[in-house]
Amino acid sequence: MLGMKIKHINYLITVAFLMASCTVPGPSTSTVVPTAALPTSSATGQEVSADILWLKATAIPFDTADPNSNLEDLMLIKKMIGNARIVALGEATHGTHEFFQMKYRMLEFLVQELGFNTFAIEANWPEANLINNYIHTGLGDPAELLKDPYLGIWDTQEMLDMIQWMRVYNENPSNSQKLSFFGFDMQGDQMARHNVAQFMQKVDPQAAQQIADDYSCIPQSSTGCQMKLQVVYDWLGQHQADYTAASSPDEFIQALQSARIVIQYGDYASNNNNYNIRDRYMAENVTWVLDQAGSDARIVLWAHNNHVGMSGEENLVSMGDYLRKQYGNQMVVFGFLFYQGSFNAWWNSSLQTFQVDPPPTDSYESFFYNAGLPRFFLDLRTLKTDSPAADWFLAPHPFRFIGTNYDPYSAQLYFETAALAKVFDIVIYFQDTTPALILK
Repeated sequence: MLGMKIKHINYLITVAFLMASCTVPGPSTSTVVPTAALPTSSATGQEVSADILWLKATAIPFDTADPNSNLEDLMLIKKMIGNARIVALGEATHGTHEFFQMKYRMLEFLVQELGFNTFAIEANWPEANLINNYIHTGLGDPAELLKDPYLGIWDTQEMLDMIQWMRVYNENPSNSQKLSFFGFDMQGDQMARHNVAQFMQKVDPQAAQQIADDYSCIPQSSTGCQMKLQVVYDWLGQHQADYTAASSPDEFIQALQSARIVIQYGDYASNNNNYNIRDRYMAENVTWVLDQAGSDARIVLWAHNNHVGMSGEENLVSMGDYLRKQYGNQMVVFGFLFYQGSFNAWWNSSLQTFQVDPPPTDSYESFFYNAGLPRFFLDLRTLKTDSPAADWFLAPHPFRFIGTNYDPYSAQLYFETAALAKVFDIVIYFQDTTPALILK
């Protein structure tokens, strides 16, 4: 899929830039950069087809993405989610205000109405743990924590508002089931190595130097280095009883997972930041988080459409593919699409705001636009082979696929082509969007 390949390249560029600078530059001026023109469609004057009539009858409109509104208009999606343990929320860009707000609103709904208690995002596991500590204890400043380079794309007002809501929820003594915040990514190893080093100094100072020596092989790309990283992990496992006695069960578990993150990063980096490797490890970390949360835990995932959706390709396996194979219908995947509007993305080493033109006439977004509904849910699992729209929906069509980076002069490349019902379970569609609110 061309879109996934473009997305993979975007991630490589962004990670290389972040690791080289170790800072996240602030956004540029508010100038909106136009994209190259694309074929457009319009709902005006078009005859209403049976396909559109089916969409209008099947789609479930909702009132707003505002998390401060009541949740009545979301009640119909309870049946869509059912008893699923995992709700995965995608996004067509990493910088859209309405997507971020709607995910925050969905989290509120899932927590308050369906008992979800765990949240995990496409961000480095060790760095995200500092936000989890804030949510549980109030220690730290979330606005400062979001400035970490491995949390950079989430350094927004919408994310800060959601984190602060989670903290307020946990502070309320009437909420006996507390919320937790995790990352499931592994694109950096520095904090994970630091965590292991700190733990070893506490429980086994004599072995700490040898572990530091083993870790010093990073960033070499060699089988020998990867073997050393595995040796550290195995050493911790072999001394679990002693190290737990010298610390605590939770401290040991955290140190062991930190050592696992180092292995994951080493493998990822030594294989040229391979997409499949990264998504396999993200799925592994989601499973780890869910297992740690307990058998009754229900988790909300936040990531790009590219990661939560199913790829349908043997040589390009997404996190969603791995999780679907493991959890089956215990996972429900929401893809987010939009027709027109603006968003933030990286271009020429700075975070900028882009305005897109309407999508091609044969795209899913144009089809949705012709229904004349500004916002809606569409459960693609209800699509029957004899439905008026079945032939169209079950054939591949383009839809937007914009990642961390965006080139406004190659706008036509930022589309995926696939049968949408094979990628997502449910679509959340917005006709118009605006940029996420970057923290200053």
